[in-house]
Amino acid sequence: MTNETITTFLGRGQKEERFLISDIAKYGCSGGVSGITTYAETCAFYDKHKTEIWDLLYDMSEDQNFSIPFLISDFNGARQVTCEDSFKNLLVWWAVEHVARDIENSAEDERETTLEKMDTFDRIDHLERRALLDAQMNGEE
Repeated sequence: MTNETITTFLGRGQKEERFLISDIAKYGCSGGVSGITTYAETCAFYDKHKTEIWDLLYDMSEDQNFSIPFLISDFNGARQVTCEDSFKNLLVWWAVEHVARDIENSAEDERETTLEKMDTFDRIDHLERRALLDAQMNGEE
């Protein structure tokens, strides 16, 4: 899959039951995520997704008004970077965690919207029942 995005990687991994996106969003990648555990895997993943990773970094730098190097220096694990491979690993894990959190936040927003709609339907249903009851009590039907 040459056009695979980080989102599709996450979706495929969850569908294949190799990991849960919610676990990555909540706990990060350091506990082990199938396909991006070893430096060989993370370096290959970085090489495949580096444009997307750097686009995410750029967007974050624009949103937060900080330079990309400044942002990277604050990433979990940044102090352990000692070579190019560990730098790639840091960026891959950050990007995967970042996208996983975005997916989870979108899912939460969708759940909240669904709950709000259900609440609205319940209120409408209640009002309709009330109107019918009032009509019946007034001899109207």
